[in-house]
Amino acid sequence: MFTSVDVSWPGSVHDSRIWRNPQTRSQLINKANLVLLGDDGYAIGPCLMTPFRNPTPGAEINYNKLLKQKRVIIECCFGQLKRRFPILQYVCRVKLENVPKIIIACIVLHNVAKILGDADFDLVEQDPDEDEGNHENGELPLRQLGQQIRRKYYNK
Repeated sequence: MFTSVDVSWPGSVHDSRIWRNPQTRSQLINKANLVLLGDDGYAIGPCLMTPFRNPTPGAEINYNKLLKQKRVIIECCFGQLKRRFPILQYVCRVKLENVPKIIIACIVLHNVAKILGDADFDLVEQDPDEDEGNHENGELPLRQLGQQIRRKYYNK
């Protein structure tokens, strides 16, 4: 579920620019026990953890792996949202001033669907040609085995 959304910035603005905005940053810095996870496009700060650049073997590499594992969660949430509402994947052909309203509406409906237990979009996105694999040379069974393994690790 999405708990905080800001649609007041145009899509071409980089996330790190939004983070540098004093109003955005101050709202989050003043929260106790809050740590945000960022990618290497951000500068590290008291409540913004970023990966090590050129990590040394051991703890720094392990930290980077853990950070990446946790950050992928939000990417999966965006993927679910876009699968549920394809208008968010493609060109939105409406007046520019209506785009933020559409985004908020999609997020609210997504959260309602989650609350109501709509599991249709909780699954790993399946390839459109999943059942049309090449049956020659045993490729279909190998593909199915690969998909099973991928689902096993995705659902951990």
